[in-house]
Amino acid sequence: MVVTQNYYKFQNKTYIQKSGLAMGAPSSSILSEIYLQFMENTKIFEILRNSKIEGYYKYVEDILIIYNENCTNIEEVHKLIQHHYT
Repeated sequence: MVVTQNYYKFQNKTYIQKSGLAMGAPSSSILSEIYLQFMENTKIFEILRNSKIEGYYKYVEDILIIYNENCTNIEEVHKLIQHHYT
């Protein structure tokens, strides 16, 4: 219900957001963190392990990935992760 009822007003006109979370809403940060944790634990860590990623560190919305360019094609890793998020 929280995700499907996003209304906002701009220049005295009311709009309905069709998808996504409302920016600035208290529930948005919690729901986005739950989604990110779910994706990391079900898909992303498997991709990182199979791609020989040496380090994966996250702080809030910042992510640092350490890899050896001789062993890992980072462009391929990026494509795989993007595929799972869309």
